[in-house]
Amino acid sequence: MAELSKRLVNILLMITLGEETGKRFYQSEFSNCHGYLRLVNYTPPHDVEMQKELVEGLGMHTDMSCITIVYQDSVGGLQMRSKEGKWIDINPCEDFLVVNIGDLMQAWSNGRLRSSEHRVVLRKLVNRVSLAFFLCFEDEKVILAPEEIVGEGNCRSYKSFKCSDYLKFRQSNEVGKFEKIGYTVTDFAGLKLAQPDDP
Repeated sequence: MAELSKRLVNILLMITLGEETGKRFYQSEFSNCHGYLRLVNYTPPHDVEMQKELVEGLGMHTDMSCITIVYQDSVGGLQMRSKEGKWIDINPCEDFLVVNIGDLMQAWSNGRLRSSEHRVVLRKLVNRVSLAFFLCFEDEKVILAPEEIVGEGNCRSYKSFKCSDYLKFRQSNEVGKFEKIGYTVTDFAGLKLAQPDDP
């Protein structure tokens, strides 16, 4: 999974930045990334099929990673939020994986690559299981979009931060919860740009 993730990052950078620039930044910025695999089991409430309101197995969130590769079982329930704010069902397909851009990649790319907002909804009285592999920068890496990525005349969208500091910011102290839901890299390191109406 680590090798697949790194290959996908390399391809993503070459598509986004051009082949030469993408390869160069992959070598200098992403070649030391590491990852972890998580098995997630969502158990619906006993009356899930009778509820009128949507039952969220996991509320809207973004991933803390550079990229995440997800395999979901046939139960489904994964939804992605479009730029317009609409929730789109990502139906499970046998032999297909879902790839999400994560917060670390969004900050490193100065927002050129957008971390995908997603959630899990539960509709049936059956457990939903998924496997997720998260590729992250090394803990001590300082995340800062390179000048070449920010672009001449453009403003930096994120202040520099250490990867481990962001991961600690997102970790939850609540028993049974791995991370705080609803917080993103923008909450942690986003720079507020002055608006024309600001004094």
